[in-house]
Amino acid sequence: MQYRLVNDHIRTPAGVVIGRTAFGYTLQFSPSHVFSQLEADGTIGQDIDFANSRPAHGATLNESATIRPTNHFELALLGNQQWLNVVPAGGGEWQRLFTSRVTRVKGTYTFTSKMFVRAIAQWVSTDRDPSLYLSDVPARSADFGGSLLFAYKINWQSVMFVGYGDDRELTALTLDRPQRLAPLDRQVFVKLSYAFQR
Repeated sequence: MQYRLVNDHIRTPAGVVIGRTAFGYTLQFSPSHVFSQLEADGTIGQDIDFANSRPAHGATLNESATIRPTNHFELALLGNQQWLNVVPAGGGEWQRLFTSRVTRVKGTYTFTSKMFVRAIAQWVSTDRDPSLYLSDVPARSADFGGSLLFAYKINWQSVMFVGYGDDRELTALTLDRPQRLAPLDRQVFVKLSYAFQR
């Protein structure tokens, strides 16, 4: 376990220097073979609204876990959340500027020492209050990314990869069309890696 006091001054893209003081922590545990690693870290306190170059208060919380139910299967979980509160331009009480979340699941199954398959799914979303921004921003944005990878080690120098990726983005909400995850890009690839030695 590690605890720290963060005190620094940072220059924003607009050239404004803003100071902040926050409490930071890092927690790491390895309780068993199944739950091989549990980790949490973050900061809470003063922060900076870089988009609008002004002081803010908020928190950044990160949690992750590595779980091995069997000797062949590993599951990695990740959850991140950040939020900022600011005082409106006209003054008043602190209000929530945005809340961002990242959720990722990665599963890896090792068949043998030469072959494994890996799948990753990640969801990223941000909810904003457009009235607190100095420029136009959407009230909500999100995207999803998924990938599947198969790897086979042909010999000690050669590895073959076969993969598939699918990324999607949340469309804007309109009066005649609800939000949906629209395809952003899709790819299928085959890669052969060989190490040349002199």
